[in-house]
Amino acid sequence: MNHPTEPESNPVVAHEPTDANTWAITRFGIGLGLCVLLVHLILWWLFAHYSSREAKLSPLVPELIKTQAPREPPEPRLQGNPQADLRQMLQDEDSVLNHYGWVDPERGVVRIPIDRAIDLIATRGLPRFTASAPPSAGSTPDARSLGETAPGRAFGETSQKGGKIRKPGK
Repeated sequence: MNHPTEPESNPVVAHEPTDANTWAITRFGIGLGLCVLLVHLILWWLFAHYSSREAKLSPLVPELIKTQAPREPPEPRLQGNPQADLRQMLQDEDSVLNHYGWVDPERGVVRIPIDRAIDLIATRGLPRFTASAPPSAGSTPDARSLGETAPGRAFGETSQKGGKIRKPGK
């Protein structure tokens, strides 16, 4: 096969005769850099001017006010140390669940450890509640109708006539 030695001439296809103007691009970049530097210097001077003017116009705070000012912001505050707060909360919950304590001393309501409560339920059983007539529309149920025990009695103890306390199963 014969290949032509001269390239074909195609008037429709063309290319750009020169490259990008590097001199103009360089001048633009230098000008942009100088403008950015000038704006930064103007802003630095402006902030320094406003700071010094504010310092002159603001009165000094007396030491008495500084000492009486609150040290912490008002509630609710962000947690400073969430891990320590969680540890303290778990210790508080553990104390409530595993130790004796008063819930309401005036009514004689106490708190017992959860393990002891489980043992009492296992030995005595759950209390049996009798069905009662539905309360009238205007009345509210009292504590005994909801299954609470009276102050001074253990859970599940009931009284009989004559003031003697009968324990379940006896």
